Amino acid sequence: MNVNKKNLYYSDEKKVNPYYFDGEVIIREIFNESSSNDQEVYFVEFDRGALTTIHFHETEQFLVPLYGNGVIGEIDINTSNSLVDSTFENLIIKSLNVGEIVSIKPNILHFHGAFPGQNFSHVAFRKMFETKPGSEKTELVHTQTIWGYEMIAKALGPEGQSQILNELNRISGKIRSAVSIWAKDKKF
Repeated sequence: MNVNKKNLYYSDEKKVNPYYFDGEVIIREIFNESSSNDQEVYFVEFDRGALTTIHFHETEQFLVPLYGNGVIGEIDINTSNSLVDSTFENLIIKSLNVGEIVSIKPNILHFHGAFPGQNFSHVAFRKMFETKPGSEKTELVHTQTIWGYEMIAKALGPEGQSQILNELNRISGKIRSAVSIWAKDKKF
């Protein structure tokens, strides 16, 4: 049989990179390169207002909320600015509700997770490969997720781990503050 069936709740738990999340999360890897030809699929549970740190994907990502009330934020950084220089004035925050499916276009800087103080879960999936024209033929290229931590490290250069982490924490604090202010108007 060519059908590969997995259970969200019993799939392998993936080690969480603390630079990629602000708060406690559990990630279950449903499909990856060893079990899918095209898609990576994760089941993510966000605890008490946890969020991803900012990041973008080189291919379109879909989020399917399963439980609780979530948020998604999009950050528009002027092309002349780096993430480190951003004031986050162009931050757009929206709710993620069960029954909705969200499409995030490639290369859009964003974050997502739980409404402040609440638990939330979603399934996230995206294509692992993309075809790009090569010199002689079309190439299949492995696509990446680029996290804020990596963007900050690139912008600051070899300044040291503590400066990179301080900047990541500063940015996460600005995002958390913006989400808290936004959430005060919502009735969940």
